[in-house]
Amino acid sequence: MLLNEFFGKAIDLGKKEDKDQHGKVADDAFWFIIDHDRLHKDHFHDLAPKIKKAHNEGRDDKQRLVKMFMPMVERGCKEFYHKHKMQGKLGKLFPKDVREDMCERLYDHYCEDILKDRYKIGA
Repeated sequence: MLLNEFFGKAIDLGKKEDKDQHGKVADDAFWFIIDHDRLHKDHFHDLAPKIKKAHNEGRDDKQRLVKMFMPMVERGCKEFYHKHKMQGKLGKLFPKDVREDMCERLYDHYCEDILKDRYKIGA
């Protein structure tokens, strides 16, 4: 008996593996961005005071602040792509929804530390 006869529909077992691999690449790129000193100097050091100021003034528009991470994420994905000599189109490996998710993860990763003054930016 075939699985599609038993369950009444075809089951594609290969797609989950592709999604897992795609998620692993995105996760590796996220940690690459976290550990990249130049990206922090060029992008994050400008964002941290803006995030802190927005929270202190009560204008905590999370979506606007999350979108401010996009240039950092795009550059990080591009550098990750070139460093690992990846094949295929950059936009297909890191589609917009993956990049937006990375922005949200970066915001969540840094926000609490910024608000607790663990990052002394510009001091």
